[in-house]
Amino acid sequence: MKKIIAILALFLAVLTVQAQSLTFGLNDFRKTYTGVAGDTLSSARLLTKSIYVDKDYFYHVNVQVEADSAGDASNVTAKLQGSWDNTTFYDIGSAVTWYEAAADTVFSLNSFTNTGTESTAAHYILAENAGGIDASDSLLVSAALTTVTKTVPGLIYPYLRVYFLGAAAGADMKLDKLRLRIIKAY
Repeated sequence: MKKIIAILALFLAVLTVQAQSLTFGLNDFRKTYTGVAGDTLSSARLLTKSIYVDKDYFYHVNVQVEADSAGDASNVTAKLQGSWDNTTFYDIGSAVTWYEAAADTVFSLNSFTNTGTESTAAHYILAENAGGIDASDSLLVSAALTTVTKTVPGLIYPYLRVYFLGAAAGADMKLDKLRLRIIKAY
C-alpha cells in the first residue's frame, strides 16, 4: 500500500510540474494554459509562466491573457519575454499595463509589435589640406546619424515567459487562461 501511495504521489508531482509550463514541439502551434489556485498576483508576489519553444525557424507569438481582477484597480504590468538560456530574459514587444476593477478582462501580448533600431554612423574621408596630411585632414561626409526603426522579422528564442508584476498594494489578479499561438515568420 505504501508503494502505491508513493507512486501516486510521484505521478501527482509530475502533473503539477507540467501544469506550470508549456512546451511547443516541432509540430505544435497552439497551446492553452489553464490557471490553478496558486496563479494569483499581488504587490508582494511576481507571477511568471514559462514556455519552451522547440522550433528551428523564426516565429512570432501571440498570447491572449484571460484574467480576473480581485483588487482595487491598481496597475498590473504584463510582459512577454524571451531567453536563450532560461536565465536572462529580454522584453519582447510592449508591456501591457492592466488597470481593471471589473471582474473579467482579456488582453493580448505579441511579438508583432517588437521593433529593432538600426543607426548609420557618420562617415569620414581623408582630405588633404594645404601643407600636407595631418590630424586635421578629415572631411565629415554625413554629419547626421540616421536611425531606422523596423519590425523584427521574428523570434528564435527557445524560452519564453509571460511575466506579471503588481505595482501597488491592491494590485490583485487571478490568471484564468493563457492561449498561445506560434506563427512561422516568412
